[in-house]
Amino acid sequence: MRRARLFSLCKFVPPISLAISLAIVLAISLAIVPSAAKAELRLCNETSYVLQAAASARQGVATKTEGWIEILPGACQPALADMPDDAQAYVFAKSDDAHAGEGLVFDGSERFCVAAETRAFTVEGRRDCRRRGLIEADFAIVAAGSGRRLVTFTEKNDYGRRRARVAGVQRLLTDLQYDIGPIDGFGGERTREAEAAYKLRYGVRNNPKGEALLEKLTQTARSEAGERGLTLCNRTNHMVWAATAQLRNDRFQSRGWRRVPANECTQVINESLTDRYYFYYAEAVGDDGRLIREAGRAKIWSGERVLCTKPTRFAIDGENNCVTRGYDTHGFMKIDTGAARRWTINLE
Repeated sequence: MRRARLFSLCKFVPPISLAISLAIVLAISLAIVPSAAKAELRLCNETSYVLQAAASARQGVATKTEGWIEILPGACQPALADMPDDAQAYVFAKSDDAHAGEGLVFDGSERFCVAAETRAFTVEGRRDCRRRGLIEADFAIVAAGSGRRLVTFTEKNDYGRRRARVAGVQRLLTDLQYDIGPIDGFGGERTREAEAAYKLRYGVRNNPKGEALLEKLTQTARSEAGERGLTLCNRTNHMVWAATAQLRNDRFQSRGWRRVPANECTQVINESLTDRYYFYYAEAVGDDGRLIREAGRAKIWSGERVLCTKPTRFAIDGENNCVTRGYDTHGFMKIDTGAARRWTINLE
């Protein structure tokens, strides 16, 4: 895992560790502007992805976490409007499920509870996440100080606000399997042709542009996402938490945790299945967050392939030296999907 760099427009801030996806180096830039009012946190997206963000404030031992905040490429959104001026702020962000593939994750080392699904939530405290039907995520710290705080999520391409909007359109068109060439934030003839073809195919009226087009593309990409990937269906009366794994560039990558409510289905891999073999691990838990036991045995779905995991949301490259790298391990079950683009597994 490579390290990203963190800069402040006022002074240098030491580096923090961020999760990296798609071999893209990510960075968060912070700017602090003096203000006599309560602290205000503003989140800006200069990536080519629609982001779902969460923010947390800590004052003493009390914490409050809010999310999910949707931020379109090139846009900004407020967070923690009532945050006390002397509170410490933290942020976490991930790309929206409208995007195919691994997407992006911005995280740090402070754990807070977040909703497993992309829905609005407010959480007081950060303990007993699973018992409350939530998951843990590792948040990055925001530089402390009074006044307005600006957090900017960026990619290696450093699009800036304006190019990020164009790159966002290109990314979503690519997710819908239009060939626009490189995602560069400049657009061009291929991008315009793909945009026109998309509007014709889906009957898009009034020729939306900018943010309106991004919103429409996001809605379409979300609806199309259900036609691809790996889905787990929980046929039990218990909550299930699941992790998946697959080979990427001859190395295993394991990801989790995904919440699969009782008698519901959850998409756990959000891309067309181009490989033959995939792996998964799942466990059923009770209202107290503990493993369900039936006939004296834990109710889990596991196999012989031992891979790395950790208690919080994770994406881990490589299957070797898990414990020495500070990870847990679980045995994953292997499945053969043949040449299918989509696959469903029933957990019974």
